This record gives sequence, structure tokens and C-alpha cells, in this order.
Amino acid sequence: MQEKKTEFTFTIRRCEARDLEAAREICEETSTIALNSEKDRQFLLLTFCDPYVKYAADSSFVAADENDRPVGYLFCAADTGAFFKAFRKNVLPEIARLGPKYAVMGWGVCAAQTFCARFAPAHLHIDLTAAARRKGVGTALMDTLKAELAARGIGRVSLSVSGKNIAAIRFYEKNGFRTLFKAFGENLMRAEVKNRAEI
Repeated sequence: MQEKKTEFTFTIRRCEARDLEAAREICEETSTIALNSEKDRQFLLLTFCDPYVKYAADSSFVAADENDRPVGYLFCAADTGAFFKAFRKNVLPEIARLGPKYAVMGWGVCAAQTFCARFAPAHLHIDLTAAARRKGVGTALMDTLKAELAARGIGRVSLSVSGKNIAAIRFYEKNGFRTLFKAFGENLMRAEVKNRAEI
């Protein structure tokens, strides 16, 4: 879809099932959740990685290096309500099998995202490997997603980020996101997506 040359070449393309292994590695590398056990790792992947590749690949993108291996991803559920309906039915039972603590955290994620859906129909997660940061990869992924959402007539997209992650907040602000409110140490941010006629 888009190619940009900096210190290395990367291509933005739609996420595919074959990207799952690399996406998992990126998700683990960039996790802010302490991974002290295999169950922690499984919870992370079941909550923030695998379901997006399975249920939201049509609105998710990867940045791939010259060998076509993902060095970053932008997972987006274009319809948060439908995504978490599938999540509750198919993923929460897997999370619950990890133990009560994980079941509660899984339900918490569902509740938080369902609440956030009131402010924007779509939501996203973006993660890049250390090697891909500050090279225009994140902005290229954002631009690709915004064009996709605009083509679908989706006017808003939200995300949640730790209020302590100042660098990420600045990146999101640079890409058109504004903080709607802060709660429990998280900033809920939203961007307006221009329709196709305005692009």
C-alpha cells in the first residue's frame, strides 16, 4: 500500500493470519504488563494480540521490513461493539481458564472498551519494535488506518494510553488525537477521521 525509505525500507500492508507469530513477539516486546509467568504471557496475547488478528484483520495493518516480516502493527477494531461481542463469546472463556484473576482482568478490558465505544465506534492498539521507532513507521500506519476508516465512513477512533507514557501521548497528539478524559491512570484519546471528500 505504501512504501517509505528511511534507514530501512518498510511497507504497510493489511494484517494477515501469517503475521500472528511476529505480532505476538512485538506484543511481548512492547508490553507494559509484567510477564512473570506463562499465564501472564497468555493473558497478554489473548487480550491484546490474537483476537485482533483473528477478528479484526480487515481493519488492521502491519509495517513489514524488506523481508516482509512485521516490525510493527496497528490493530484496529472498526466496530468495537461487534469485536467485543466476539471477544466475550470466544476469548473470555480461554482467559477464564487461566484463573480467576485473569477472568476479572479480561472482563475489565471488555467493560472499559465497551464504555469507550460510546465515544468512537473504532478503537486501536499500535506497537512497534525498538528498531522501527522514530522512523515514520507509526505515522504511516496511522495514515493508512485513517484512510481505511474514512473509506468506510467511520468518523472517530479512540485509544487508551497510560498517563505516564508522555512520549506515546505526544505521538498520538501529533497524529490528531486529543484526550477526552483521564481515569485510573489512563488517558482516553480520540481522533476525528475526515471523510473521503475531505482527504
